[in-house]
Amino acid sequence: AHALSGFDAKPTDIIVTTLREHEEKFNATHGLKRALGDDISVVVIDQPTRSQSETVAETLRKTQLNEPFIVKDCDNVFTVSELDQPFNYVTVASLNDFDSINPRNKSYVQIDQQDFIVNFREKKVISDLFCVGGYFFQEPAQFLDTFQRLARSEAATRSEIYLSDVISAMILDGVPFRVRRVTNYQDWGTIQDWRRALERQRTLFVLLDGFVFERGSRFFAPHFEDVRANTEAVGAITRAAQAGHQIVYLSVRPDSLGQLTERQLREAGAPAAPVVFGLATSKW
Repeated sequence: AHALSGFDAKPTDIIVTTLREHEEKFNATHGLKRALGDDISVVVIDQPTRSQSETVAETLRKTQLNEPFIVKDCDNVFTVSELDQPFNYVTVASLNDFDSINPRNKSYVQIDQQDFIVNFREKKVISDLFCVGGYFFQEPAQFLDTFQRLARSEAATRSEIYLSDVISAMILDGVPFRVRRVTNYQDWGTIQDWRRALERQRTLFVLLDGFVFERGSRFFAPHFEDVRANTEAVGAITRAAQAGHQIVYLSVRPDSLGQLTERQLREAGAPAAPVVFGLATSKW
């Protein structure tokens, strides 16, 4: 669910592929529907595949999908708008925007001046643009034909056919792919990376009165409805929320000012978050 949080996708547009082993051990379909919505589709395959591209091919065969689709890695999150486009594309970000990306486990693209991909290489740094794990295909049949050709090829001696291999072959066949740059990219990669990311998460209890807004009063000026926002505080809280930390506001205001407070936070550009009202005027 977190991996899909950057997509504006309805449950009816989501297909999740899982293993028979996980279906039997964890009741995966039930859990996935509880997490993502009852209207998602779940594809269960009996044995592990040799590659992500083979998993995609199996999913297309089982669903008989006949419309554009995007493949999304489940070990990261990023934001991209309007998924459905009239062209094939790969989602990318730049190494220049990150301090802690491991460049050796990414795939990289070279592009021309119109953002069309001219070269796509796995685990080899050929530019600053790396794939963040989103691959949009206009034609499922085109994907399947290319994958099956690569799988049959005598030259395909390695066990894994990457999605970058399929896309590179399609480009050589004259099928254009463009890049789309994403925002808010976070990468986990392995279960250890995921656990380290969770350990960095914090729940921040933020003082509403006297920090986010100037100190107000129900009775005397400045009244709660007239207080001004502290722009530096709002900026700090926004950056914390964007980094994945949970925000909880603490306030001496009464519950009856809930709607006013929500509007003030919205107008100040502060992150939406729960507010604990009615706290005592004391040391916190």
